[in-house]
Amino acid sequence: MAAPQKDSDLAQQLRAQLEWVELHLHNQANLVGGDETDPGTSDWWASATVRVLPDEDEADGINPWHEIEGTALSTKPSDDSLEIKIFEANGLTVDLQRVEGVHDALDARSEDYAKFIPLFGGRDQFGFVTLRDDLEDEVESLGSHVVIIDRVRLAPAWRGLGGVGRLLTGRLLRWICADPRLVAVLPFPIDLDRDLLKDDAAFEPALEKIRHTWASLGFRPATEQLWIMDPAIGTHHNAVAQLEKTLGI
Repeated sequence: MAAPQKDSDLAQQLRAQLEWVELHLHNQANLVGGDETDPGTSDWWASATVRVLPDEDEADGINPWHEIEGTALSTKPSDDSLEIKIFEANGLTVDLQRVEGVHDALDARSEDYAKFIPLFGGRDQFGFVTLRDDLEDEVESLGSHVVIIDRVRLAPAWRGLGGVGRLLTGRLLRWICADPRLVAVLPFPIDLDRDLLKDDAAFEPALEKIRHTWASLGFRPATEQLWIMDPAIGTHHNAVAQLEKTLGI
């Protein structure tokens, strides 16, 4: 791995790559099933990559940006180019009109997904799953899908460049669901060393930083742990528009 270059030089190189970033999204849903394979739920995985040609960044003795530590989550040769993964995310989409057992579907997947159960209520007169009573009254969006974000990761070198990770998250949400009823996340500092998770002096500031990041995208607390975003309010749309302006997209 090549040695890091000056921060300002690297930041300039990385911002210049934004026009070449590609978003990849994969969805998986079962035709029939139950619990974890409930046909009213769809698991999704996403990534953002940059393709570079061999030696295209090698000039005047400068190391290629993608060989600098922290610029990639992973790299993969692809035909005559190199695919640099800089961002990845995964989650679940719940169709409120078609899900058979949302509580069972979440609980069967993992302990993390089960934490989102408090967002959901019972069923309405048409048999559709509802949100929790207070959310049902507060949320203005009329969509029929709830998007749950499980994990989001951005390569370390891309952080602090003016909101690259937040912009990629916002752009991704457009493709996961065009008109969701609600988007939910459980903010957690997943990159914090395991040994520090029980150290309040390290954990609390890291958690607050993550929550601040989600708040800047229009998310707000719905429970002690869960944060939600109502697309109809416009805060999220405005935040993404400002990020696009800041990053020159």
